Amino acid sequence: MSWNTSGGSELTPNPSDLAHMGRRRWLVRCAAFAAWVAGVVATIPAWAAGRNREAFDAQTLDVGLIAAGVADAIETDQILLKAPDIAENSALVHIEIESKLPDTRSILLFAEKNPQPFVAQFDILPGMDPFVAVRIKMAESAFLRVVVLAGGKAYMIRRETKVTVGGCAG
Repeated sequence: MSWNTSGGSELTPNPSDLAHMGRRRWLVRCAAFAAWVAGVVATIPAWAAGRNREAFDAQTLDVGLIAAGVADAIETDQILLKAPDIAENSALVHIEIESKLPDTRSILLFAEKNPQPFVAQFDILPGMDPFVAVRIKMAESAFLRVVVLAGGKAYMIRRETKVTVGGCAG
């Protein structure tokens, strides 16, 4: 950068250098943003790799439970499952799940009569409250089953929800 010494005792940068400096700053910021976007895009396959495709693609509850590795889940009252007794719209069934089990690592949700019963999996990171609220689509009246992975074991609870208006199939 060159300095303009004409016109007084203060040193000021030449105006052409200021324009160049602004352009450089803009280019650096664009490059930083592009690097950030590239980093996010590069992690997408890693996020998708964590999906248990076999369990999510299972077409029966038993196969989905086995593929998810939770077929031997122990029934407990330490899982709170809030779902409507009767859902007026099967396309939007609101469900809230809370685990009271220590060291909760994952919450899995199954809708027994859906074409693909394994509906969702929520991984709970350390420091997070083991609570989720979600809206799902149900094919027909069925039991909802929640499996919680905590302390190296699988625990479950189930509750029936009846639906009145067409769901996954209609």
